[in-house]
Amino acid sequence: ALGLLLVSLDALAQIAVPVLVRHGVDDGVARGVHGALLTATVAAALVVAANWAVGVAQVRTTGRTGERLLYVLRVKTFAQLQRLGLDYYERELGGRIMTRMTTDVDALSTFVQTGLITAVVSVLTITGVLVALLVIDAELALVLVVVVPVLAAATAVFRRYSVPAYREARERVSVVNAALQENVAMIRVTQAFRREEHNARGFAVLAGEFRDARLRAQRCMSVFFPFVEFLGTLAAAAVLAVGAGQVTQGRLTAGTLIAFLLYVELFFAPIQQLSQVFDGYQQAVIGLARLRALMRTSTGTPAARRPREVRRLRGEVEFDAVSFAYPGGRRVLDGLRLRIAPGETVALVGTTGAGKS
Repeated sequence: ALGLLLVSLDALAQIAVPVLVRHGVDDGVARGVHGALLTATVAAALVVAANWAVGVAQVRTTGRTGERLLYVLRVKTFAQLQRLGLDYYERELGGRIMTRMTTDVDALSTFVQTGLITAVVSVLTITGVLVALLVIDAELALVLVVVVPVLAAATAVFRRYSVPAYREARERVSVVNAALQENVAMIRVTQAFRREEHNARGFAVLAGEFRDARLRAQRCMSVFFPFVEFLGTLAAAAVLAVGAGQVTQGRLTAGTLIAFLLYVELFFAPIQQLSQVFDGYQQAVIGLARLRALMRTSTGTPAARRPREVRRLRGEVEFDAVSFAYPGGRRVLDGLRLRIAPGETVALVGTTGAGKS
């Protein structure tokens, strides 16, 4: 609740400044009343200072809340990895598992601590600007409103092409991390059989595929961001052209026109910020989806409903009617019974796939 209040105050402070500028120009400059100009200046300075204090408290509050949430997420993810059976680790590469605890959690952390604040403030600011424009001069506000459908259509097209690119990039980085982890873990074998160049070429291919996926996403951003900036400039020019005519006719004050131009900039600046946050948002959403998939993975060896209490360990190992089969394969062990006494050494011999592991 406190974080939402601070975010709302941040957006409100940004919206209040153009109103004070309008008051200073119309009541102070145009009429030559220095007291009104001084009052508007001091009020604007106080609003800016208060907004700075709100920003400090906002970052601290949301940062603390975000870190607590991520702490719980890391602990629960690690606990889930401890519960999963060996069959999960047989089919999942170590690098992919490490990506869940590092890249995916870090992407979520970055968005929660910075991107989420920016997104909420931007949405509130855009809404507040539209309301303020309609209240001040509905006719002139329509000039800006005309741009909104074009912007919405451009955003929809951007999402259509960028979302698959971001998703592919996240999958590619998992493959790259898995290859890196496997190569580092098996470096002795690699060097013993002189496979360095072969492995390097294979890793370069994987890294290249990840680079290409990221470049596809960047190309979408390189078109969308400048287009948003172009729309902002076009809207400002249209407001200036229409507003200047109204000022000449005496239907609009100079202060109102200046406030409108400030609001136009304030309207498109959050949209550009949202566009920049979109990169982190996509990575966070994909990372969260993969973490949720991990948390929903059922263990192949669930805990016993009524486990027996172990009072004293004798040191012996006993298999009682143990059966085993690989997923989709035939049963390689059927009703195995084996007892190994304390201190006894037993060798297991068999062909590959016979069930030694």
